[in-house]
Amino acid sequence: MASQLLLREAEEHLASALRDFNAMRLYFQDRTDIPATEIARVTQNFGRAAQTLFDERKKVEKLKQLELGIVQGYATDFNAIRGEIGGVLDRLRIHGGSVEVP
Repeated sequence: MASQLLLREAEEHLASALRDFNAMRLYFQDRTDIPATEIARVTQNFGRAAQTLFDERKKVEKLKQLELGIVQGYATDFNAIRGEIGGVLDRLRIHGGSVEVP
């Protein structure tokens, strides 16, 4: 599925960005030659970018669930529903006598 490929790419991108952020945080942690405001600005920009990635991941997950027929955390099993309806119709036919159920 295209959404699964997109989700995998988004997850890899997010993991890479988080690794980069962690490396940046460790690099700047003990630096005194860079103004704190610059570090804060870069950190805020990264935070916004990371949130965008999380939001996009959520959208892709939702799309994936829709493609799989999952609604509110549950997948609709149409084969089971058809079987249940068929069983009900069979019981109606048996109890209905000569009256036919279409």
